[in-house]
Amino acid sequence: MSILEGVLKEELQRQQSNIVAYAEKLSELPKGYLYIQCVNGRRYCYRKWREGNKVLSSYIGEAESEEAAEAKRQYEERKRIAANLRELKKEEQRLKKALRHYAD
Repeated sequence: MSILEGVLKEELQRQQSNIVAYAEKLSELPKGYLYIQCVNGRRYCYRKWREGNKVLSSYIGEAESEEAAEAKRQYEERKRIAANLRELKKEEQRLKKALRHYAD
């Protein structure tokens, strides 16, 4: 085994453990997106998400409430983690492709 092959294998293992950790974090956060609806001049925050063919919605609270701020923080964190997870999976594929060269 060459030094480069060993480094690639270690990096692949690290990427795979990061993918598992990010996927676990992602599963803990609520799915869906947030939207604000104005009713009688007051703004209310809702979360929408999909389960199968159904689009479900849940009320969070007034748009300026602490619950809405927490929901927005979770939504932003979920977006960030999902983007990082996509990048990790792309990098994992690149590493697997590079390691195929040493499989011969």
